[in-house]
Amino acid sequence: MSGLIETNENNGIVEIQMTRKPVNALNPELVTGIHQAIDEHTDLGAKALILSGMEGIFSAGLDVKILLTLSREDIDSFFESFWGLMAKISKSPIPFVAAITGHSPAGGAVLTTFCDYRIAARGDYKIGMNEVFVGLPVPIIIHKGFARLVGENQATILTMQGKLMSFELAENIGFLNEVVDQDAVVDRAFEWLDNLTKLPTNAMNSTRLTAKSELNDLIDRELSLMTNSFSDGWFSDEVQQRMTYIVENL
Repeated sequence: MSGLIETNENNGIVEIQMTRKPVNALNPELVTGIHQAIDEHTDLGAKALILSGMEGIFSAGLDVKILLTLSREDIDSFFESFWGLMAKISKSPIPFVAAITGHSPAGGAVLTTFCDYRIAARGDYKIGMNEVFVGLPVPIIIHKGFARLVGENQATILTMQGKLMSFELAENIGFLNEVVDQDAVVDRAFEWLDNLTKLPTNAMNSTRLTAKSELNDLIDRELSLMTNSFSDGWFSDEVQQRMTYIVENL
């Protein structure tokens, strides 16, 4: 999808780079583009996948300006697609690494949470689940995915405050696995996956998915319930007023 996604393959590992300027805001077209790229390259036999952004920005999260203009039907469709993307990453039959090239709040952080490994750029960047800041509750699947990485107590404190973290803090509490120089993020993701995919494939992928089985079981149970409840919250007066204020002050 021109202007939204670029792909780069090296030794069977495929980078899916979000290129929607200026900040990779997640609108329906970008989310669909990521879905399509994942499906295409998985079906073509990729060994592993990388999701990356542009220099200084991974993704600014949901494109609130666009989403505020959508009908209830279109919002339902968007969140069904976004939650489905989250699930697709988590349940990927091949390893999936987030190459976090810069800021990654809210929806951007959500997508990285469900990857198998997170490599981020060194710098004055922020990441985290700040949904509460705009008046939205953090769904249980996202909370549990986050807590799986940083622990229940840290996840609860950070999400209920809607707090963004520096990459240094995110690495210290276990959310980020590595922080490297900006120009090394994607290369390091390829290197890490190249080493991983040299292991016996079935044993590695079976172990990887076993480790995520409780989270993926939760996704299977709860995913269909998320869209309606989240859309209800989206159209509440509190959220609409809060998001309109944020958009007007961008």
